[in-house]
Amino acid sequence: MKEEEVLRALETLGLTGKEARAYLGLLERGISTAQQVSQLLGVQYPAVYRILQSLESKGWIEVSQDRPNRYRARAPRIMAEEARQSREESLVASAETVAELKEATPSKERSTDSDLWMYKGAEAIGRKLREIVLASNRQILCASPFPVAPEILRLLFDILGRSRRTVRAVLNEANRADLAEIGGLLGRNVRVRFQFPARHLPKTRLAHTFVFPSDEEVFILNSFYRNGTFVADKLHGLWVGDMDFVRMQLEAMLLDLSQPRETRALPRPA
Repeated sequence: MKEEEVLRALETLGLTGKEARAYLGLLERGISTAQQVSQLLGVQYPAVYRILQSLESKGWIEVSQDRPNRYRARAPRIMAEEARQSREESLVASAETVAELKEATPSKERSTDSDLWMYKGAEAIGRKLREIVLASNRQILCASPFPVAPEILRLLFDILGRSRRTVRAVLNEANRADLAEIGGLLGRNVRVRFQFPARHLPKTRLAHTFVFPSDEEVFILNSFYRNGTFVADKLHGLWVGDMDFVRMQLEAMLLDLSQPRETRALPRPA
C-alpha cells in the first residue's frame, strides 16, 4: 500500500496532513519523544507539540507521564473502527438536525416564476425525484402511457421503491419484459399494472412519464428516441407545482385508462 494512499485515508478519518504523518511515523517507529517526532516531520518544537496534543485529544495516540513525555500510536484497527463509528454518529446527528429545518411557508398568491422547474440529465432528475418521492405523505401515482427504455424504468423504480408510501405504477404493455429483468428494484410498496396497450410508434419520438406525488404537483420525465434508440443526453424532466395543471393531467390520464383498449390502440400500417 502506498504511503500517499494511507495519508489520504487518515485525512479522510479526520486528521490533518501533519497529524497523519506524525501518527504514521509513531506507528512505524514505535514509542518516540517529541524531539524524535520533530526530526521525523521536519518541524520545530512548538509546532510538533501542537500536533501531538491534537492527536492525543482526538484519541489517536497515548502519552506517558514521565519526562520527557513519550508518545505511542494506538492500534490502527481500533482507531479505524472508532473513527468510523464516530463519523456515523456525527452523520446521523447532522442528518437529524437538517431534517428538522423548516422551509419557508409558500405564499398563497400564485407565483408563475416558481410553478415550473426544469432538470437535465439523469443525476439532476434523480435528485429531484428522490426529493418529491421521499417528501410525499400520500399514495404516489406513476403513469407511463408509451414504452420507455429500460434505463428509464431503472431510474424510476430505484427511487419509487424507496418511498414510505404505496406507489401505483401504470405502464405500457410493451415494457412487461423489461420490468421482469429489473424486478429486484421493486419494493413491496410498489403495485404495477400494464394497462396501456402496446401500439405502433414512430422510430423518432418523445415519451412522457408522469409521477404524481400529490394532487398539487407532478414530475414529467421526458425521454427522447431517435431511430428507435434512447438518446440519454436528451433526457430531461419538468417539475410542475400548479394545481390546475396537475388536475388536468390527472383527468386526462384517468380518462385514457378508463377507455377500452381497442379504442386506445392505434392501427398498424398494412
